[in-house]
Amino acid sequence: MRMRYRQVTYRYIDGSPKQMEQRYRQLLNDALHQSQQSILHRSTTWRPLADVCEAADGMTVKIELAGMKEEDIDVTLYENALVISGERRDEHNEAHKNLCYHEAQIRYGPFRVEVFIPSPVERDSVTARYENGFLWVHLPGVLPSQTERIHIQNSGIKE
Repeated sequence: MRMRYRQVTYRYIDGSPKQMEQRYRQLLNDALHQSQQSILHRSTTWRPLADVCEAADGMTVKIELAGMKEEDIDVTLYENALVISGERRDEHNEAHKNLCYHEAQIRYGPFRVEVFIPSPVERDSVTARYENGFLWVHLPGVLPSQTERIHIQNSGIKE
């Protein structure tokens, strides 16, 4: 977490610099307390890194799921959304109960990625593959039918 400190000038009605400093210290302590609480009470569900690309032939979703087994990943296609979920377990931590981490950056536990699908998809042609820690889901778009020119009928109103 990166914190920035900025110089701000406030004036109180009585102009007391001591009152000003006390207020500043209180605000700083409140901010530090809130950041510590958010670190301790993290959400149990996390979102892995994802790339969502769209081209003329459809969409491709690429998700980084290093260390996962294919059978631990669920891919669900809804009418207008793709949902990828599962759970990454830390087998090393489960085997050794009294570990002391010096650094912990890898996320474990349940995850969920939701991708909005803005255009119709050819549902029978959707493919998913998992390779080298990445999941690729290709959602081919419905090809537009032949362009057809529509004749505008005269409404019968004369100018």
